[in-house]
Amino acid sequence: MKKIDSEMKELSGREKSILHLIVENFVQHATPVGSKLIAQNSDLALSSASIRNVMMDLEQQGYIAQPHTSAGRVPTDKGYRTYVNSLMRMQKLTPREQGEIVENLSRFSQDIGFILEAASRTLAKISNLLGVVLAPRFFEGVFERIELVQVAEKRILVVISIQSGLVKTISMELEKDVSRDKLEQTARVLNERLHGLTLREIKETIDIRLKNISVGDTGFIDMIIDSSKILFDFSVPGDLHIGGTSNIIVQPEFFKKDLTKDITGLLDDREIMIHVLSQEESDDESDEKYVDGNAEKIRIVIGEENRETLMQHCSLITASYNVGEIHGTVGVLGPTRMQYSKIISLVDYMAQALTDTLTPGKMK
Repeated sequence: MKKIDSEMKELSGREKSILHLIVENFVQHATPVGSKLIAQNSDLALSSASIRNVMMDLEQQGYIAQPHTSAGRVPTDKGYRTYVNSLMRMQKLTPREQGEIVENLSRFSQDIGFILEAASRTLAKISNLLGVVLAPRFFEGVFERIELVQVAEKRILVVISIQSGLVKTISMELEKDVSRDKLEQTARVLNERLHGLTLREIKETIDIRLKNISVGDTGFIDMIIDSSKILFDFSVPGDLHIGGTSNIIVQPEFFKKDLTKDITGLLDDREIMIHVLSQEESDDESDEKYVDGNAEKIRIVIGEENRETLMQHCSLITASYNVGEIHGTVGVLGPTRMQYSKIISLVDYMAQALTDTLTPGKMK
């Protein structure tokens, strides 16, 4: 839910207008914004001197800063936060951009790994920043049922379904033939013992849960236990998909040596990014980091709001996409000087498009 920063109540209409103009000019041109520029390129009907006075007030309140004497002003993290929460006008994706997203995702509709990779590249291309996609946490998937189908004298097709709608099929070779009745009994007892458990619970406790079974084929049940790490692993190869690394490195904010070191360190350490994206849904919404969207929620973390030190010169915009009841995370990472109105719409649309693409029955 979108929340209004309580400090916005202290800003006058003139202060809001000038803060809005400073943010949007700085985002577009990456150079400090002066009073003369605002006077010449706005309909405020204010003199440069009047605008300077307002800018001084905004600076004293922490919304903008002056990089050096005689320079214009740039937004602070607080200024960006206020802009995002209360001043920003959302910018919709163009029909062409929407079509590009749908086309790129549908091109790989038979393989979730390729879909997520296409999503990260498309995010990077449209945003000109870093596109990040974290694969769904399939270990949280809930086991629904197992089917055992005899396809040859000593070969069984094991079909495992989870409640998200995804199905995994593996062929297993037996040492001896098993009758159809035995297979049905084995499947029945497996479903009774495992139904409703998460995949992680099954892998961690299957030897206990399938202990002392006297019905079905006990030899095959032992094979299920021994192969459980493979059978009940629905994870996608490469949990984190990143596109557009070169986009973020060339941003002018990161030309400074220390910031270049931070951003390259972040890109080199995938575990940091995985950890940050994995925590996407765990923060308290009272932090005023959320806005409404078509996706369940869109999270915007700006500058020093990031808990990870290497990300404190960046902003991260993320949303959840769904594969049934399982969630993944999609987002864009860039400098705090980013086009928030466009990026929020992009992340929102991509999250919904991924959910639609990965919805059971829609995947080809």
